Amino acid sequence: MGDFIGLMTAPVVVALVLVAMHGYLGGHVVRRGVIFVDIALAQVAAFGVAVALFMGAEVGSDVAWFAGLGSTFLGAVIIAATRGGDQRVPQEAYIGIIYAVFSAAMILVLTQVPHGGEEIRHLLVGSILWVTWAEVIKTAVLYAVLGVVLWRSHRSLTLISEDPAAARARGMKLKRWDFLFYAVLGTVVTSSVQIAGVLLVFTLLVVPTVMALRRGIEGGARQLGFVMAVGLAAVVLGAATSYWLDIPTGAAIVCVFGILLGLQVTVESLANAG
Repeated sequence: MGDFIGLMTAPVVVALVLVAMHGYLGGHVVRRGVIFVDIALAQVAAFGVAVALFMGAEVGSDVAWFAGLGSTFLGAVIIAATRGGDQRVPQEAYIGIIYAVFSAAMILVLTQVPHGGEEIRHLLVGSILWVTWAEVIKTAVLYAVLGVVLWRSHRSLTLISEDPAAARARGMKLKRWDFLFYAVLGTVVTSSVQIAGVLLVFTLLVVPTVMALRRGIEGGARQLGFVMAVGLAAVVLGAATSYWLDIPTGAAIVCVFGILLGLQVTVESLANAG
């Protein structure tokens, strides 16, 4: 038991830091109806990291982080530019295209890197089990700074997410605000991907928020509290499962989130049927 606590404390703490930030951003993503924007930006960040690896950098290095960040800002510009275009094409379609293209580009780059297959696996499922306390502190400080930016922009971002027509009527420049939102999201994703991998990053953003909305919990501290509670349960159960079964921690946490959502849907369906 002592070995488990010693090994899992840092991974669990950093996962909860990720849950808090992604939980807030997830509310905006779901309200905007761009559910896959996080996994698209995560894949764009992974492509930037892959390019850095091709140039000789290592995963987790400052060079890889800045390469991922630069690539993600490019993705943020592209996604922000797709709002308000041809109404016949939903923005989600562009987001899906971005995900597919950058996924393919990442694979092409990493096939030219020694142990490229292992790096692809790392970028997909992460290596959260081996996170250090230095990385935990660095991530927490970065997210705290970004949290201040989001707090100061909360009202404007919320209006744009909930009622873009009203925001436009007030003279707000939606594409500029969108770029700010996606730039913050992209910065978060850049850090998260190298720790947790693309799949867990997407899961943290969407699944707890969906579970909250299914319970009728929308916005504010109440929703964030629910997201944190669900995140704590999934992270602890996933970490424990990965430890006892000797399986990848990130993938285990993703599966636990899926099981919790599945149980919620099943129980609510049975309750409504009764």
